[in-house]
Amino acid sequence: MKRHLVTTALAVCSVGVTLVPCIGSRPWPRPIPPRPIPAFVCESLDSLPVGLTVVNGLPPVNSFQPPLMDIAAHPFAWASGVTTTAGQATTEAGGRAGGSGTEIRVNNIVLSVSIGFGQVMHAARIRFGEYGGNVNLSVDGVTANVADLASLNGKTMGGVTVSVPTGGFGNDMGVLELTGTMPDQAFGLGQFAIGGQELWIDDICYQP
Repeated sequence: MKRHLVTTALAVCSVGVTLVPCIGSRPWPRPIPPRPIPAFVCESLDSLPVGLTVVNGLPPVNSFQPPLMDIAAHPFAWASGVTTTAGQATTEAGGRAGGSGTEIRVNNIVLSVSIGFGQVMHAARIRFGEYGGNVNLSVDGVTANVADLASLNGKTMGGVTVSVPTGGFGNDMGVLELTGTMPDQAFGLGQFAIGGQELWIDDICYQP
């Protein structure tokens, strides 16, 4: 049996000093490279002195201002739905959130995280220690009031997916991850906000 070898002539076009395949007189379109995924930017909180306290009130007593973000105080909602403005947040260095250096103890208060007016996060990650009471989480205009962060694992709030890959069951340390478009929220709640009764937070990271 004879086999026939079929050959196809492939034209080439000159683009600058490079020869590339072409169709007729036009070069084949080059693939568009994928958009690079921005690296996480992380705020360690270590620039904040230990023992600094913020409360609900007027500036400057109502916010921490580390180099990469503004962390401001807001009323906290108990499990009953009743809100309080009597809480406070204090910088400590006890490792209760699972990080190192400075962390923030959150006591019956909500802290908003803002990277600037009009800015958008596309992902966020935060270490936490959860040792009692309920937790508030606000992102993309939606607020959850839950007993433990683990109950939000896999849930969607607005257009943002919540993941708690470790911890969050109470009396433990873990990691909270938010994935999705996070614009400024109403009422000054930043790109996201988190609060608790016996909650510690540290190492706040985000993708712009």
